[in-house]
Amino acid sequence: MVSESVLAISTISLIVELVAFSLLLFGYHQKRMRKYHKHGVAMTIAVALHLVVILTWMIYSLIAFFSSASLDLGNILQVTALTHVALGIIAASVGVWLVGTWHLQTDVQKCFGRKRIMLATITAWSGAFVLGCILYAVLVMS
Repeated sequence: MVSESVLAISTISLIVELVAFSLLLFGYHQKRMRKYHKHGVAMTIAVALHLVVILTWMIYSLIAFFSSASLDLGNILQVTALTHVALGIIAASVGVWLVGTWHLQTDVQKCFGRKRIMLATITAWSGAFVLGCILYAVLVMS
């Protein structure tokens, strides 16, 4: 059984991640509408929200999860958690780099060369998000 405080914090984190993911989708839509500044702002806010959740909850949760049991790659839950973490680290790291370089540029034309990196990042973030939702569902059901 999961404690009420863990469930509450996990739920708040999921809600913040839903907002961040919605901002990613909104930002992608803004890019398609050629509103590049709004795209960049939405992505910056999404990355910032994601970093807040990582630093305030996800790191603690990861440590608690893996310190409670030994690593077993035959355990689908642990493999799901590891994949979630790997995709999340990639997405967050590259997202910070993309947002940081965008803020340091005066010409958005340089961003167009990073289109494939951006697409790979949103794909990794989407995968991590889906796996995080699965982990949350398992937490709620336990």
